[in-house]
Amino acid sequence: MPATPASSFGLPNNGFVPVATISPASTVADPAHNAELCYEGLQRAATLGAKVVAFPEVVLTSYIADDLLYHGILLESAERELGRLVERTADLDVLFSVGVPLCINGKIYNTVAVCHRGRILGVVPKTFIPTYGVDFEGRWFHSGPAEVTDITVAGQDHVPFGSHQVFRCRQLPQLCVGYEICEDIWSPEPPSIRLALAGATVICNGSASNASLEKDLYRRGLISGQSARLLCCYAYCSSGQGDSTSDVTVGGQEIIAENGSVLAQAQPFGEGFAIADVDVESLWGARRGMSSFTVAASPEAAGYHETVFDMDFPEHPLLRPVSAQPFVPEDARVRDDCCDLALTMQAHGMLAFLHNRGASAITVLAEDTAVANAALAVLAAARAADLAGIDRSAVRVQFPGERPGEHAKTLLGSLAEALGCTVSDAGQPPVANPAEALVNPVDMTELALGVSGFPLDLSMQYAVNSQLVRSFVPLILARAAQTAEDGQLRAALDPIIAHSDPLHVPEHDHYAARGFADIAPTEVEDFFIDGFLRAQYRPSKSFRLAQRAFGTKCSDHELLTWMRTFYGRFFATQFMRHDLPDGPRIGSTGLDLRDGFMMPTYAQGALWLDEVDALLARIGNMEH
Repeated sequence: MPATPASSFGLPNNGFVPVATISPASTVADPAHNAELCYEGLQRAATLGAKVVAFPEVVLTSYIADDLLYHGILLESAERELGRLVERTADLDVLFSVGVPLCINGKIYNTVAVCHRGRILGVVPKTFIPTYGVDFEGRWFHSGPAEVTDITVAGQDHVPFGSHQVFRCRQLPQLCVGYEICEDIWSPEPPSIRLALAGATVICNGSASNASLEKDLYRRGLISGQSARLLCCYAYCSSGQGDSTSDVTVGGQEIIAENGSVLAQAQPFGEGFAIADVDVESLWGARRGMSSFTVAASPEAAGYHETVFDMDFPEHPLLRPVSAQPFVPEDARVRDDCCDLALTMQAHGMLAFLHNRGASAITVLAEDTAVANAALAVLAAARAADLAGIDRSAVRVQFPGERPGEHAKTLLGSLAEALGCTVSDAGQPPVANPAEALVNPVDMTELALGVSGFPLDLSMQYAVNSQLVRSFVPLILARAAQTAEDGQLRAALDPIIAHSDPLHVPEHDHYAARGFADIAPTEVEDFFIDGFLRAQYRPSKSFRLAQRAFGTKCSDHELLTWMRTFYGRFFATQFMRHDLPDGPRIGSTGLDLRDGFMMPTYAQGALWLDEVDALLARIGNMEH
């Protein structure tokens, strides 16, 4: 069965815009040939669905034309070929920028011409002109003006010229494109900063950066860092191999980064092409949630000229990586570092709690949660006891309820023994005394779904796992086992990591009776939590991403049924999270005000549930 379309809800194509960068192998002083290469690249990008395409600087003449740029015959040819390229692409619904040297009022400028459907929408000049190292641009190019004026280019009159320009899509206002050129990003005050504060969410940079050892890593860090700093997409491309000389090599490099993450890239001396779907809706959402990111009320208010263009956004298969575990770093080294730091933060957070309470004993309540959660809480408690100078025998694992089976008790008992802690099988729930700290091991996934036991003593409990989703907990345990020097501890942790303990609905659950009993596998629930809390996706967008992440394992009907349960339980159980016990702030999101999340206790989830129901109905219609 084909994937259920979701783009009829919310923004066109769910706010995703395919962006491509291309580095043709230009030929020096041959604008006709180079324009043909750009045309072929545009055709390829358009076939793949690209809506924004960037080419390198002065690609129509090649960056190494040098003193030939003084020759009017070359400048005139470049401008003429720009006009022909624009005419030939009039049927392409693609906003593209092509680097071209232009002589304006007697001075030569290094510019990009921004084009769409047969029109040159604007010409943006380079601001910072490098004349150091292997660059001698000051010999030929003049720094472009910020103020925008009208010029005539390639036979088109009244074309805006100046660096203070942005280009916005009428149908998708979240798509606002700005441009800077090569050295601009290396300067102490890149134009991209002001472009972003004027509203640009996608910033393109056509460059001609030479190759050198480790420079590709530097560029990748520079571009991804700038996209994070500006909460934008930064699309970078450098000149292709045709711009190499006998003493300076240039090999191209494509990088498309979004808010700190590299979505697509092509290595130097590689294919010279990259494409990815950019989530411009989420970029607006990220800016909306950051009070220190002050965007002007309009580009005009920031002193920028805005050109509006019209564009269609047909739905297409997503051209971006979608992680099935968004809370888990994909890079193994980063993941290990995060696991180490998470356990350290838990222990030090608990240390502060112990000092504040004046407690000399720790009791981990090993009930109504996963064995892995209880094990992580015990590990953190043992480390906290060491930091506080408390003997580990004062750390107790207690089973006051009836749910944990004998196997779970055996697993946790072996861990307690390996750590030098004690085990208690009390018949009644504990009541903390002032010298005792109660540790609640419930994780964020259980809290979000309202499937955990209600906190017992808020004033004396410590919610050590409240900011960790269930799917991340076993990874921390695995890392602890990997780094443990004690063989007995490793032997105790291994069967806990291997133990299967899926999410479950408690007995006599009120919300199951209301139709919210179908809880998804842990990874799917954590995926929904990320989409709701961190990205603020509407259901249709979260569903589309879930299709990409889990479509080979789960049907559309399953994903939507689970999603309906998630929204229903999350909204209905907010009162249970309204006043959570203290806990360490570990990740970038949480479930109460201390974690930066503020939600009314009795908010209604009808808007979210209605959209899920509409998607379910559409599936039913497709099946019949």
